[in-house]
Amino acid sequence: MPAYQFALLVIGAYLLGSVPAAYIAGRLLKGIDIRKYGSGVSSGSNVWHSVSRWAIIPVGVFDVLKGAIPVAVAYPVLDFPMWAQGVVGLAAISGHSWSVFLGFSGGRGFATMVGVLLIFAPWELIIFTLLSLLLLALIKVSPLSMLIGAAVMVISSIWLPNGPTVMSTDGLTRTWCLLGVLLLLILKRLLGEHAIPKKDWKRIMLYRFILDRDTRSREAWIYRTPSDKGDKA
Repeated sequence: MPAYQFALLVIGAYLLGSVPAAYIAGRLLKGIDIRKYGSGVSSGSNVWHSVSRWAIIPVGVFDVLKGAIPVAVAYPVLDFPMWAQGVVGLAAISGHSWSVFLGFSGGRGFATMVGVLLIFAPWELIIFTLLSLLLLALIKVSPLSMLIGAAVMVISSIWLPNGPTVMSTDGLTRTWCLLGVLLLLILKRLLGEHAIPKKDWKRIMLYRFILDRDTRSREAWIYRTPSDKGDKA
């Protein structure tokens, strides 16, 4: 694996991940900065609530492709080793969550993670999807369902075919890379898109970790407008 190919692909994955489809949709369809509405996150879910419900389809597809394309180039096109594929995937997710084009703000990373897993860890993707949907049906809390699904996905990778339990070096590498994905998702939640207030910061950090927002009320959070925040559109 030539080092220059690896470096260029990592940089390319980050830059492609940084292309803010949700932000672009907000500007084109409603002339707004989506970061000043709803959750403040440049994500498909915020497009659904703050821009247009149909627009979530092209935005979601593009966000998934941002993760799938770089990893597909890493393997099978360039036949990079497992660890290099994982680093490329992590770069794409990081770009989506902390876009260089948006001053290092961005989306939550789940859609781009799905694209990465399509190529990098398809069995783990199936576990994440099924468990997240099951939990959503049971507890009706999407952020918590997806977080638990991602955590179980990492743990389950240990026992899946070609996982660490069958003495597979690639399997162990895949599990470590998936743990990196989980940590990126958690870090994005905790940092959020808003400054952490000094007052009640422990409660707000708990809300961010479990509910992926700063308030207990989902409706009050996702339907906010610039007038609610004292901002200008």
